[in-house]
Amino acid sequence: MKIDEGIDNYESSLNFTEAEKVALRYSELMDTCPEKIDEKFYSELAKHYTTEEIIELGIYIGFNVGYHRFFGTLDFYPMFAPDGKLVDQKTSREIYGDTPVSHLKGTSEQKKFSAAAE
Repeated sequence: MKIDEGIDNYESSLNFTEAEKVALRYSELMDTCPEKIDEKFYSELAKHYTTEEIIELGIYIGFNVGYHRFFGTLDFYPMFAPDGKLVDQKTSREIYGDTPVSHLKGTSEQKKFSAAAE
C-alpha cells in the first residue's frame, strides 16, 4: 500500500516523485528532528515548490504532527480499522494493541481482524 511505503521506505520507493519524496522528508524531519530543516533543506524544497507551497506544506505538517501528539497524550486510538471501517475506541484498542502500527506489519490482532473482514 502506498501509504505504508510512504512511511517505511519512501526514499527508495519508485512510487513517489522526487517532489513527493522531499515533502515526505519534510514531514519526517518536522516530526523527528526539526533542527535539521535549514537553509539547505529549504533550497531542496524550492526545487519543487513555491515559497507559498512550502509554507502551506509546513503548516499542514505542523498541524498534523501536533494533532497526533495531542491525541497520543489522550491515549486516543485510530478511528478506523485496517479495512477502513469506522470503529469505537475500545475496538480500535483491541485491534491495534498498545502501539498502533501499519496494518501491513500489524499485530496478530490486526491481522486477525483484517482476515475476518475479508
